[in-house]
Amino acid sequence: MKYKKISQFIPWILPTLLLGQTTVLEEILVTHNVEKKTNSIEIDLSKAKQNQVNSLPELFKNNTSVEVGGGAINVQRIYFRGIESSNLTISLDGAKQGKNMFQHRSNELGINSDLLKAVDVKTSPDASIGAALAGSIIMTTKDAQDFARNHQQYGGIFKTGFNTNADVVHGNLTAYHIFNENIGAYISMSGVNSHNYKDGNNNEEIATAYHDRDYLFKLSMLDVNDHDLRVMINQNENSGDSRWRGTEFRPLPSELERIVSSTTNYTLQHTYNPNPLVNLHTHLNLTDIMLDRQEVHKEYENRTVGAKVQNYFDFDILSTPNRASVGIGFEKEQGKGSFDPHNLDKAITKYSDTHLKNQAIFIQNKTTMDALNISYGIRFDDYEFETGLGKATDSTFSPNVGIEYAFSQDSLVYANYAKSSRMSGIIPFTWLTNIKKDAVYSSNLEAEKSVKYEIGYNYIRKNTFFKEDSMSFDVNVFQTIIKDLIVSKDVNCGTGVCGSGEGGRTLQDIYNRSEDFKSKGFELKLSYLYDIFLSSFSYTQIKTNATNSDTNGVANINEDQNIRRVGGYDSKKFIWNTEVEFSNTLTVDYSLNAVAGTKVLDSNNQAINRSGYTTHDISSKYKPSRNSSWTFYAAIHNLTNKQYANATTISTKNQADVYRYEMGRDFRFSLKYEF
Repeated sequence: MKYKKISQFIPWILPTLLLGQTTVLEEILVTHNVEKKTNSIEIDLSKAKQNQVNSLPELFKNNTSVEVGGGAINVQRIYFRGIESSNLTISLDGAKQGKNMFQHRSNELGINSDLLKAVDVKTSPDASIGAALAGSIIMTTKDAQDFARNHQQYGGIFKTGFNTNADVVHGNLTAYHIFNENIGAYISMSGVNSHNYKDGNNNEEIATAYHDRDYLFKLSMLDVNDHDLRVMINQNENSGDSRWRGTEFRPLPSELERIVSSTTNYTLQHTYNPNPLVNLHTHLNLTDIMLDRQEVHKEYENRTVGAKVQNYFDFDILSTPNRASVGIGFEKEQGKGSFDPHNLDKAITKYSDTHLKNQAIFIQNKTTMDALNISYGIRFDDYEFETGLGKATDSTFSPNVGIEYAFSQDSLVYANYAKSSRMSGIIPFTWLTNIKKDAVYSSNLEAEKSVKYEIGYNYIRKNTFFKEDSMSFDVNVFQTIIKDLIVSKDVNCGTGVCGSGEGGRTLQDIYNRSEDFKSKGFELKLSYLYDIFLSSFSYTQIKTNATNSDTNGVANINEDQNIRRVGGYDSKKFIWNTEVEFSNTLTVDYSLNAVAGTKVLDSNNQAINRSGYTTHDISSKYKPSRNSSWTFYAAIHNLTNKQYANATTISTKNQADVYRYEMGRDFRFSLKYEF
C-alpha cells in the first residue's frame, strides 16, 4: 500500500474545498496572480466522473449551496442560495446558456461533463459579468492538450456505462490530435439513452425518459508569440415524450408529445499578452436554442449574439500592486416561434418576435496592500427590450466592492457588496410572441436589479493534529434582494387577478412587479485532510419570501412565478463527504445528504409541509496501475432506496400532496479506455 502525499498542494485546494470539491490541478488557469477564492465554489470534476453524473444538474447534487428540483431532466431547475438559475449568468466558454423556453425550463446546461475543465460558481462581485442578479456559473471546456498522455501526438478516449434504475446506457468517444507544441484539436461525441426511472417505492415516473446527444469540436492555439486562440463548436440535443402544458405528476400517455430541444454554441476566444499592461481578451459567441414540437409541427428559436473585449493591467502604484481591467460588452437576442394562442384568445391575439439589446462598459480593479485586498468596480448597461407591446429602454449603473483582510497567514475575513441588472426577464420567450391586439405597456418598463451582500471568515491551518495534515473552516452570511422583476399578465382574469401566461393564454401586459424577492442565510464549511483521508462537512440554511404573489388563490390561475423562475423555499441542508484513497489505484467516496422538511406552496397556493429526507451515496474509482489505460467506476446512488421529493419540485395542479419523486436506488457502472 502506497500512500499518496498531496499535502504540498493544500494551500491551493482547501479554500474552496467543501463536500469533497477539490480543485484539480489541471482545472486551474494561472494568470499572473494565484488567489485564494473565498467567494466562489469550484466543482470537482474528477469527483463528478467517479459519481458518474449523466447531466450537468447532477454536478451540483452534493453541494449545500445548491438545490436541484423537478425530477425529470426536461423540468429540472437549479437553485443557488435560494435563487432559481433563471437569475444567474450561465456561460460555456463565454457563450450564454440556459433560457426559459415554455412552462418548463427546457434544455438547461446541456454538455457532457467529462469535457469540462472547470465549473466555477461565483458569488463575488465582478463588473465584467453582466446580468448576474444572483451570481454566475462559468463553464470552461478542455483543450486538446489536456487529453494528451505521455506527450503523444494523437489518441482518444472511449467511455461507456450502464445505470440500473432507468436502464441508462451512455457512451462517449473523443479523438484528439496535437499538431505541434502549440496547436491541438479534438472532436467528441456523447450520448445517453434513459428510460423512465423508478422512485423509492418502485413506481415508474412517467415522462422522465429521454435521449441526450452532445457533439463538440475545439481547436486550441496556445502560447504563439504571446497569443492564445480557441475556437469551439458545440451542440447538445435533448429529446423525449413530455407534457407541453405543465409539469404534472405521471401524466396520461395521451397528454404526451415528442419535444426536441437543442442548444448550439459557437465561440471564439483570443488572448494577447505581451506585457503586464497589455493582456487583451476578446470573446465572440453565438448561442442558438431551438425547440421543436414535432407532432404538432411547431418550432421556436432563441438566438443570442455576444461580444466582449477586456484588457487587464498589472501595475504598481507606490509599491502597491493593482490588477485592473477595462472592457466593453455587446449582446443581442431574438426570440421567435409559431403563432400559438389559446383557442379562446385567437381573435384578440397578434404575433410578434421579441428583441433584446444590451451594450455595456465596465471597469474592475483589485488593490493589494499587505494583508488587505480591495476589489472594486462599476458597470454601465444600456438596454432595449421590444415585444408586441412596444419598445422599452433603460440604463443602469452597477457598482461593487469586496474586501479581504488577513489577520495571519492562516485566517482572513471577507465582505462583498454588489449591484447587478438585466432586462431579459423571467418570462418564457415562447409566451412573449403572443400579445393581445392594441395593447401596450401599462407603465414604463425598467431593468431588473439586484443587491447582494456577503460577509465571511476563512481559516486554514496545517499540522493541526499530525505533521502535514490540513484543516479548513469557512463561515459566511449572505443576502440577495431582487427588485423590479419583469413579469407578465395574461387575458385570463378572475376577480381582478390575472395569470401570467400559463396554459398558453395571451399576454396583455408586461410590467415590473412591486414586491421584492429576498433570499438570505448562512453557510458553514469544515474540511480535514491527512495523507489518504479527506473528510468535509457543510451546512447551509436559507430563508426566502417565496410566497404566492401572482394569483392570490384565484381558481384556475396556478402559475406562481416565484417558485418556477425566481426562487425556492426555506431550506436547511447538511452534507458529509468522506474519501479514502486506499492505494494509488483505488479510491472510495461516501456522501450523506440530509435536508430538513419545510413548508411549500401547493398548486392551490396553500402552505403545506413537505417531509425532509436523508440519502446516502457511495462511489469508487479503480485503475489497475497508475499508468494503465483502463479506469473502472462503480457507484450506488440513494443507497437506502429513499422515497423523497425536493422542496423545489412543483406540486401537481389542484392536488396538494402530489408531486414527482426523485430517483430510487441506482447502481452505476462505467469504464474508460484511453489510447
